[in-house]
Amino acid sequence: MLAPTPLNPRIYGSHDVRFYILDEADGLLTQGYEKFIMSMYSQIPSSQPDGRRMQMVVCSATLHSFEVKKLAERVMHFPTWVDLKGQDSVPETVHHSYCFIDPEKTDSSWHSLKRSVTTDGVHQRDNTRAGMVTKEAMSEAVKRLKGEYLVRAIDVHRMDQAIIFCRTKLDCDNLEQYLNVCGGGGRSNKYSCVCLHSDRKPQERKANLEQFKAGQAKFLICTDVAARGIDVRGVPFMINVTLPDEKQNYIHRIGRVGRAERMGLAISLVSTVEEKVWYHKCPSRGKSCNNTRLVEQGGCTIWYNEVKLLRDVEAHLDITIPQVEADLKVEQNEFDGKVTYGQKKKPSSASVYDNHVEQLASSVADLSRLENHAQSSFLRMRYMTNWTK
Repeated sequence: MLAPTPLNPRIYGSHDVRFYILDEADGLLTQGYEKFIMSMYSQIPSSQPDGRRMQMVVCSATLHSFEVKKLAERVMHFPTWVDLKGQDSVPETVHHSYCFIDPEKTDSSWHSLKRSVTTDGVHQRDNTRAGMVTKEAMSEAVKRLKGEYLVRAIDVHRMDQAIIFCRTKLDCDNLEQYLNVCGGGGRSNKYSCVCLHSDRKPQERKANLEQFKAGQAKFLICTDVAARGIDVRGVPFMINVTLPDEKQNYIHRIGRVGRAERMGLAISLVSTVEEKVWYHKCPSRGKSCNNTRLVEQGGCTIWYNEVKLLRDVEAHLDITIPQVEADLKVEQNEFDGKVTYGQKKKPSSASVYDNHVEQLASSVADLSRLENHAQSSFLRMRYMTNWTK
């Protein structure tokens, strides 16, 4: 997403503006652009000399957030909500599952990982040395283990193309570095990847997306905001390294796969313990910020509960998402044997009517016996009735 620039009435002629349109409105509000939105709104006359009012249009795939509704109450007169997609649901072309990451069961093995992802630094002042089982130590463990689980998922499913979602831009950068180290770098990089987030220059974002589309990079690492509007057909896999803050964004993320009737697999890595993460409330929005205190203590971090977020998603969709074990293998069901992710599901070669005579033989025999018994009983009853007369 490009950083907005102030509206210049002399250039744009704000007195002639008839429509004020916000695309991906919830994303703009989440990223802290509310003041900018209101500044532009204040420069546009609410009505024209001919009496017609300026029309405001707010668009998003995940529109019904509290922030959007609050904005609508401030700047819109009698807003009309148009829902084009109905109730959120998971397409049949998407298989999705989750894997729990429990650092309390690793026996501190996360300290001895050969390669470990660089974490976001929220625990730089905490004691997280080997053997510690504090809340902070377990949080740091999850951050390191998620990199290992990600690589395991890629290897188990032999992924050659996937979109990987992280919660913050810093997480994206750290994960890009980690995958390059694991893959050996260079043209033969097993885990070649590119990043897509708002801190990367527009030319770089465009080039990275083109590399991913062309298959020159296997993995696209991005945040929720950067991924909006991306339409890459045939992407077979999606991985949530961190669950999204909003349950609607879960639908938005897994919708990156399973398009054009092609099958897709989405895997979420869910921490069983709370993870301390950045939640910048500072004026710089995180630029050069190292205030690791909690928000309620005047800092820029919060405790993140992914298990609760997972249950919220399940309740929202009214489903139970399948769980996979630490080996990341997805249990095959009657459909998976006919599925190649990224391709259309192949129809079964066998007809449901093949061998139907043999299949129904035992049932037909049972029905024949029941019919014989019923008729014999009726004849005996009829005979006894006539004889007594």
